[in-house]
Amino acid sequence: MASDHRQEITDFLASYITEHKRALMEKVLAQRTNFVTVVLEDIYQPHNASAVVRSADCFGIQQVHIIEGRNRYNANPQVLRGSGKWVDIVKHAGTENNTATCFKALKEKGYQLVGTTPHKEGVDLPGFTVDRPVALVFGTEETGLSDYAMEHVDSYLRIPMYGFTESFNLSVSAAICLYQIMTNLQASSTHYRLSEEEKSTIRLAWYKKTVRKSEALVKEYLHKIKR
Repeated sequence: MASDHRQEITDFLASYITEHKRALMEKVLAQRTNFVTVVLEDIYQPHNASAVVRSADCFGIQQVHIIEGRNRYNANPQVLRGSGKWVDIVKHAGTENNTATCFKALKEKGYQLVGTTPHKEGVDLPGFTVDRPVALVFGTEETGLSDYAMEHVDSYLRIPMYGFTESFNLSVSAAICLYQIMTNLQASSTHYRLSEEEKSTIRLAWYKKTVRKSEALVKEYLHKIKR
C-alpha cells in the first residue's frame, strides 16, 4: 500500500465501521502510548505471556516485545480476550542471541532497558520515575532474566515485598508495574501519548482488523482510484 493513500484508505474503511466503534477507537487511541513498552524474555507458560498482553492493552501500552529462546510464544485466546487484536506483538526470533537483537533495536529507538528482578539492588517501584522511554524487561517464570539480560539492562526495578514469598507471578508483576508507572505518568507533565503519525498508523491497522475482508476491499478500492 502506498503511503500517500493511507488517509484515503482509512476514510474508505471507516465507512464500514459504526460511528460508535470508531468513537471508541479514538477514545482508546487518545490514551495509548509507546513511551512505555514491555519485553518478555523466553516465557515458557503461554497463558502468562498472554495475560501480560491483556494487561498491556488495559493500561494503554501499544507494544509488547516477546523474545523467543527455548520457548515460542503461542497466544492463548481465552486469556487474551481479544487484546492481541489491539496490541502490537513484536517477536524477536531466529538470531543467535534474540535478547541481544531485541535490546539493540530498543536502544536504537531511545528506550532505557529496566530489568525487573528481586535479586538486584534497584529502584523500588513507588519511587521509579519515568522521564524518557522505558522498556520493562521480565524474565522466565522460575529463573528470571537471563545472564545476558541482567548484564545489559540499564537499571533494575524492584516491587517491594513484605511476605515470605520471594516474588509475584509474572503476569501479576507486570500488571503492578504497569499500573504504578502509568499512574505516575498520568500525574506528570511528561509527553508520553502517541504522536499524530503513530495514531494514524495504528488507526489504519485497527480498521483493517475490524473490517471483514479488508485487504480485498482495499485492493479493489486502490484499483478504482488508480484508473
